Amino acid sequence: MSDVKPDERPNDPESVRFQRPPQYYFGWQKEQGIPIHDTFYLESLSKAEVAPWELFGANACFVNLTDSFLVGSFILEIPPGQSLKKIHHLFEGQVYVVEGNGHTVIEQPGYPALTVSWQKGSLFSPPVNTHYQHFNRNQDRPARLLVVNNAPLVMSLFHDERFVFNDSFVFDKRFKGEADYFERPAKYLGSRLSQINYIRDLSKLDLYNWEMRGKGARTTFLSLSDNSLAAHVSSFEVGTYKKAHRHGAGAHVVMLDGEGYSLLWKDGEPRQRVEWRAGTMFAPPEWAWHQHFNTGNEPARYPCCP
Repeated sequence: MSDVKPDERPNDPESVRFQRPPQYYFGWQKEQGIPIHDTFYLESLSKAEVAPWELFGANACFVNLTDSFLVGSFILEIPPGQSLKKIHHLFEGQVYVVEGNGHTVIEQPGYPALTVSWQKGSLFSPPVNTHYQHFNRNQDRPARLLVVNNAPLVMSLFHDERFVFNDSFVFDKRFKGEADYFERPAKYLGSRLSQINYIRDLSKLDLYNWEMRGKGARTTFLSLSDNSLAAHVSSFEVGTYKKAHRHGAGAHVVMLDGEGYSLLWKDGEPRQRVEWRAGTMFAPPEWAWHQHFNTGNEPARYPCCP
């Protein structure tokens, strides 16, 4: 029962409207002091503005693509010949190497450490809450890593970054430090889905025919490091297109190679055209139709995370 008397209630409840507070993750982002690119389209991952981020010890930025309330991304830049801080966290992160070559040391407490070597085009994911550290082997040029992650969901669930970055629980049902963990060949699970923990070069990954998505279309779906975040890699031939399709929020489309454009629209709304080339990233809005067209001189290939 309320203790407020009727004459003490607002005369017009409709005049006092509820204002939804910002999602916890976005408030935490602003406290980090690095650029936040709020957009659905980033022309070049290599040219996005970055600034020092104390948490990782990197030059970095956030990229908030359309509907980033579940899945977000950030870019880490490692100076020539240097390394970032060792870190661990409760959100999953898929690491795509935009530029450079180096290695990452991954350690599950209580088990031997593993080293994953990477180059431009590599894709891997440190198992959740493992301790890891990125190293740039190139003495002359910085390396750039794109990390697509579910931090928006995890942080907004717990409302405390101290827990997300400092909890010590060992998820050894996912990973026990197996020496061959990042060397195992892909395990085909059916329906174009493979389980794999490391891909050295996405441009050379074998794909499966999927004609129902367009003539010459090829795709493979990926399960990385026992994550709940999934990914897939698709390609389509010169002068062809992917059939229009739509899905939920959070898809980060990263163009590996090729040149062309995509059309995006919701029912009853005009179409929006996005030009892309190698290094472009964009996200179709939640449940919006989108269709990709290859106008270049080579097959176009892209990973989509998740």
